[in-house]
Amino acid sequence: MKKIMYFLVLFSAFSHLLFSQQKKETTFSEIRKHYEKMTIDDMDATPYVKLYITKAKNENNFQRLIQGYRDGRQFDYHSKIKYADSAIAVSLKHGTSDDISKDYLSKGIIYYFYQKKYKLALDQYLKAYQYSKGSEDRYHHYKVIYHLGVVKEHLGYYEEALEHFQDCVTFYSSKPKHILHDNEKFNYKKAYLNSLHQMTIVNRYLKNFTKSDSLSRLGYQLTLNDHDFDLENSYFLKCMGISKFHKQNYAEAKKDLKKALPVILKRNDFAWASVVYYHLGKIAEAQNNSVEAIRYYSEIDTIFEKHKFILPEVYGSYNYLIKYYRNNDVNKQLYYTNQLLKADSAISKDYPYLSSKLHRDYDRRTLIEQQDDMEKSSQRKIRFAKALIFSGSIVIGLLIVRYSKDRKIKKQYDMLQKRISDGTYIVKDIVKDENVEDTSRKTSLTQEISIEIREKLEKFELERQFLKKGLTEKDVAVKLSTNSHYLSVYINEHKGMNFNKYIAELRINYITNLLNTNNMYLRFTIEALAKECGIASRQNFSNLFFDINGIRPTDYIKKRKKELGIS
Repeated sequence: MKKIMYFLVLFSAFSHLLFSQQKKETTFSEIRKHYEKMTIDDMDATPYVKLYITKAKNENNFQRLIQGYRDGRQFDYHSKIKYADSAIAVSLKHGTSDDISKDYLSKGIIYYFYQKKYKLALDQYLKAYQYSKGSEDRYHHYKVIYHLGVVKEHLGYYEEALEHFQDCVTFYSSKPKHILHDNEKFNYKKAYLNSLHQMTIVNRYLKNFTKSDSLSRLGYQLTLNDHDFDLENSYFLKCMGISKFHKQNYAEAKKDLKKALPVILKRNDFAWASVVYYHLGKIAEAQNNSVEAIRYYSEIDTIFEKHKFILPEVYGSYNYLIKYYRNNDVNKQLYYTNQLLKADSAISKDYPYLSSKLHRDYDRRTLIEQQDDMEKSSQRKIRFAKALIFSGSIVIGLLIVRYSKDRKIKKQYDMLQKRISDGTYIVKDIVKDENVEDTSRKTSLTQEISIEIREKLEKFELERQFLKKGLTEKDVAVKLSTNSHYLSVYINEHKGMNFNKYIAELRINYITNLLNTNNMYLRFTIEALAKECGIASRQNFSNLFFDINGIRPTDYIKKRKKELGIS
């Protein structure tokens, strides 16, 4: 009887505990309490996240379901894209524009931070930006602006990226702290610090070293001894170490970089870890410590081999490894040579804007010759022959493509120079036989109006009024004391083009003439040249220059410098 009583007491206690546990987890907020304070990528949160999602599905609670998928995206390291896609799918069907924008942005961040697939990240960021337009959530809007800037930075558009980060710093620092909740204060400060960090980096890339140094010191002081921002503190410390390296203060630089590294590694930020390893390797080189240099540069290769990712900034580490092993270990020399080829291909794919600069640092032709020498000297000739032939074929193919491109560029350059020297490189009126009636014209002008407009346009061109930025057909018509219709008809009939093409040709002809006659302009940036002739954007200028001249401005400048013997 006593045994039965003990059993009943234990059963009752167990039942009470079981039902009490179920009761505790009947609400969404109580389930989330189990994991909401866990760190990002903590897989221990996964069972509770799945319970949250299951409950949301059973109750057809779509807002909770979106939150559940977002939580899965945050904590499940191996299934981030899957949860991101699920969150987007539910947001598109049941969420607001803000929900959709946030979920596209988060998927882009996964591509950027975890996979370093910048083009895929940019696609998601642009979708997020479209859905964030008109949103009252300005914090999120500027978060999108920030991440667009990050992608532009990695593609080499530094000045455009800097504008993004400056806007973000202004916004995130302008919100009065007394009207923010504690969580909002944390989020705003984190966003501000991240924007400040990116400004530090971009200014260094733009060689604004004084500005970069002051920003890194500011960020470091703002995060010092604040454990909520240990990662950000390490980022600024990393920037300070790089700055000290460039000033040849190697001891202090090494100290800062080694102190920053553990936190960056703990966060699994392998991109910035590779930058730290690279500069530690460069310090070791400067101190003639080849053992340390090899160790740090090998870490960069480990990251590249594991993640199939490398930054242009650390690309030069392979040059040192290849040179070091040239007389020590032919197998390792060949391995790092092939790694360099792979890295070059990866960079050329992800960094089209920067890849041409990298080719100057390590000529591919020399690289292939080195491979041939290794093949002759290596006792493992048969084992590596196929790999070398394959690599050589790829390189030869690239060289053929480059050669064909160079020939085409030279041909276009020569044709353009001939047009300039022949005097045919101007926007002329179409010569027409006045005695032959043009039956195809439906809106011809009287001879008096045509003469008047022609004379005023000649003055307009002579005074270079077309250089004014943002010029419209209406603006020019007002300047010429005529109307837009008459002006449009005259330009179409007498110039053989529409107004926009006419203005574009005047501007491109003007800047081409400057490049051809004044060597000073050959040293201008593309952005400065665009500004000089009244074109708003660098890309639009480049496209118009190509459409009108048949050659890109960068290629024209390169050919012109070569012709003149200017370095």
